[in-house]
Amino acid sequence: MRKRSIVGRLFLITLAMGLTFTSLIPAIAEGTVTTEAAPIGPDETKPISTYCDPNFYACDGYVASSPEQFLPPWAPGFRNVQGYYHNDLSSLYRFPSYAISIDRDSTGQATAVVACSDIASSACNGQEVYVNAILPLCSKNVIIDCIRDITIADASNKPLTYSIEGEFPAVTPQSFKGSASLKVPNGAAPTLIRIPGAPHNGGDTYLVKAQLTAQKRVADGQTEFMLESMSISITAVKIIDGKHGFGGVSTDPKLYLKGFTSIGSESGYPASCAIASLTQCAARYSLPMDLRYGLTVDLSRKITGWLHGRIKGPKVDVSVNSIGGNTITVSAEPIKIPVNAVWVDNATAPQSIKSFYEGKPNYGSPLFGNTNKSKPLSEIALLRDANFGHNQETLDEFLSWLPSLGDRAQALPTAWSLQTMSNYEVADEVRKCLNQTDSLAGIVTTNAAEYLDGPPVYDKSSEALDYKVAATHYESDGITVFKGTYDLVMSSKVARCIYGFTDAPVSATVSISSESGVQNVATTVVGEKGGWLSLGAYNFTYSSPTIRVVLKGTVAQPAQVVAQKKSATSKIICVRGKVIKKVSGSSCPKGFRKGA
Repeated sequence: MRKRSIVGRLFLITLAMGLTFTSLIPAIAEGTVTTEAAPIGPDETKPISTYCDPNFYACDGYVASSPEQFLPPWAPGFRNVQGYYHNDLSSLYRFPSYAISIDRDSTGQATAVVACSDIASSACNGQEVYVNAILPLCSKNVIIDCIRDITIADASNKPLTYSIEGEFPAVTPQSFKGSASLKVPNGAAPTLIRIPGAPHNGGDTYLVKAQLTAQKRVADGQTEFMLESMSISITAVKIIDGKHGFGGVSTDPKLYLKGFTSIGSESGYPASCAIASLTQCAARYSLPMDLRYGLTVDLSRKITGWLHGRIKGPKVDVSVNSIGGNTITVSAEPIKIPVNAVWVDNATAPQSIKSFYEGKPNYGSPLFGNTNKSKPLSEIALLRDANFGHNQETLDEFLSWLPSLGDRAQALPTAWSLQTMSNYEVADEVRKCLNQTDSLAGIVTTNAAEYLDGPPVYDKSSEALDYKVAATHYESDGITVFKGTYDLVMSSKVARCIYGFTDAPVSATVSISSESGVQNVATTVVGEKGGWLSLGAYNFTYSSPTIRVVLKGTVAQPAQVVAQKKSATSKIICVRGKVIKKVSGSSCPKGFRKGA
């Protein structure tokens, strides 16, 4: 199993969340940020609400203007409580572009952290270099690693026009110049567009983002930048004036603890903002659900493996461009995804929660300045919010909290996003087929709260592809049943390799069974076109069903070696005087004649 990297994800340390009751003093100069902190402990004689941070929690009767602006509830106690917060939107925009260079001492502690303005400069040549590059629009000056096209179509497939408002934020202190020779793109900012024909509750503005993350680590023997991830997203926003801090990557070496490869952070704007400048916030709003959104990106590298995301009915096209990289076009409908948040008293917490965390180190965001997560849970208040990614561990964690969630979502925001998979294990039968292609193998998308972001698990005994998903049974009102969506778009070449099929047409069946094994009624769609096999399952119900895909086709028969029959050899009688011979063939030896 490949070690999972969380480079480019939000590293939810306590300081990043602004919950250690420190005085954060960002100093932005020449692309660097420093932080001075003076710890202040809470006075427990005061109401606990006194310490609620309105940037990150629902304080003082906060009511979200949209499901996308949902904030989790504040802690119910100073200690002996733990919470769970699961929100995919949290990681979509948190960091603008950055290129950060780190040097460490022999113990692994960072000694120097530099935010680079030019990836090719000598100042950006540390032992570790991490890159988060938000791609600009393609232009006369930028012809690769850029957004080539944006499309929006209504329910009748009629294209909608849009205008480009520019990058937002217009100024990002950690933007940087890339390098074509290093295959590192320029670090820009998301693109703000206006779609008059697609109004939402906050107006008609949208943020469009395509992002690449890469790293180079000398300790790992890396001499060139390794592509870590790619992601694309479209978000409905409203630009609101206000005063905000800088949101970006910290250059304080103390935040880069030995042994950690995660990125530290500076956080200065509310979590309800997709992203912000010092004077404006791009507040999230719901995407219109009756539109189909699309992006085309030109990349200098090839994207291989699998993508996963929060879209419905995806159509994909991947081609090799003029410089040998990929041009990727994706169009799809948005979906609604569950957000879950709850606190429990450790003394009365369900056994499923206690069992899941037993033997595991505490992780997440400790509150009230108590940064010592090694203390017993009875002495701290801890929010389990560092659950980005979708793997078996996060799926099991979600299921352990399910009894405490009341089997309903706390919010149901919209989403349109797609990204490369962070970490997955596959059966040998699947891996050998993935290794035979240097292109995109497939896309998996669902509206489940939790799922495995790798390709479906291959069940050799049943020759089926199984896919596990999980979510609360009801929407946020606790009454409406939350209906599931699942789409699998797989390269026909990869599918045929897994099953050993010929080039004859492939068909498939999709079935959904509940955790008790009962068949779950659903609408399924199957088709093959343009080298892609598309399968969709919709309107099934949660909590944790299993989706099973069985492909059917003509199995390639092994070539049979046909033994050639030896031709019967004719014999003739040859005579010379009194000597008579039987000779194989049609003529007699010299001096002999054919006899009767």
